Amino acid sequence: MAQAVSVRDAIPAMPGASDAYTTAREELYRAEEALRKQIGTVAAQRRTLPAGPEVQDYAFIEGERRVRLSELFSRGSELIVYHLMYWADDDEFCPMCSLWIDGLNGVAKHVEQRANIVVATRAPVEKLQAWAKRRGWDSIRLLSDDGPTFARETGAEDANGDPVETVLVFSKDGPAIRNTYVSHALMFGQFGGIDLLSPVWHLFDLLPSGRDDWSASNDYA
Repeated sequence: MAQAVSVRDAIPAMPGASDAYTTAREELYRAEEALRKQIGTVAAQRRTLPAGPEVQDYAFIEGERRVRLSELFSRGSELIVYHLMYWADDDEFCPMCSLWIDGLNGVAKHVEQRANIVVATRAPVEKLQAWAKRRGWDSIRLLSDDGPTFARETGAEDANGDPVETVLVFSKDGPAIRNTYVSHALMFGQFGGIDLLSPVWHLFDLLPSGRDDWSASNDYA
């Protein structure tokens, strides 16, 4: 019969680690294990939400054609939408949103094995396409809102007309489309709500220096 492996023996550590390091790493391991379980618990709670509100069949512009929300469900009955922040008087898009979409573009083909995923924005389609070319977004579907209704009703635009970081999930059952989930970064403080969509902060969390006050920029991307 195989012997049970102790937590201390299971902890990854390079040779020569001190007892103080090993003890602290064991405590951290237990905290990480609790966090993983909590993430699973929250995800399960999210999946058990009651049916969300039924929404209208919003319109978008994709390239040179007009498409409806109902047409975005080509890969099953679930849809993820990231709404890209854009200010009408700015030549660039939100650097933090662009960071998130850099990552989403990289995993879009994997996500599409389970669900539909698109990026929408209030920006004119010409500006969106130019920005996508600059950023190298070639794997994720890109849409411009056809009017302000979608952004206003989903909270992706506030009462002052300013954009808000927003991620949404929709489901389709027959002709009915429902919003099953919506979240904004500012619900949880600066970038704290939807940073789970990007590995960047979690990689920084592995560093002794942590996240610090780092923020994305369009200058280096």
